[in-house]
Amino acid sequence: TEAAHVTGMAEHVSSLSDNNCKALAPGHVRRIYFGVPAGNPDAFGLGYEELDQHGKPVLGSFKDIEPFDHLTISVCLPLAAGNRPVTERWELVNVAGEDHNFHVHQTRFRVLPTNAPLGDGGGVMDNVPVYHGSPECDGTIATWKSGACKVATVQVEIPFAEIGDFVYHCHILEHEDGGMMAHIRVVPHP
Repeated sequence: TEAAHVTGMAEHVSSLSDNNCKALAPGHVRRIYFGVPAGNPDAFGLGYEELDQHGKPVLGSFKDIEPFDHLTISVCLPLAAGNRPVTERWELVNVAGEDHNFHVHQTRFRVLPTNAPLGDGGGVMDNVPVYHGSPECDGTIATWKSGACKVATVQVEIPFAEIGDFVYHCHILEHEDGGMMAHIRVVPHP
């Protein structure tokens, strides 16, 4: 019946509530790494860390590059008050020796000029190339952080408006299937 369907939908939405989901603090950015999992040079994976308003890593937010695990929520965020859309800035960093292509489900995004204020992007995109850097880029975050891997990052502004679980990944099928994908959860405003 219609009432049972509505009740079922409400239960599903409430099941997505997660008290560990926190909105990004003002000026904070999610950094997504494209690369190779440690000890598995034939696989692909994604890493993560949060940056503060000064571009410094937030202590405890770092996750090294790992292949996709459907049970792991890599990014969790709540909608804004009143369950209005929330817009985040993500920085995409390719530390690998080959090109990748960022794609996120359930929304489109804008590519931003580096250090642009929120809302200052170009057209709406479905995916964007994330080019590899210098020959020293070996797929590890450590090499990039040491300064040996020189790479141009990509800044995107992503508006999230839909509650649920979905993925972001490399849009090159071999890379996605090889583990370069991560699970994102968008929850109702607490």
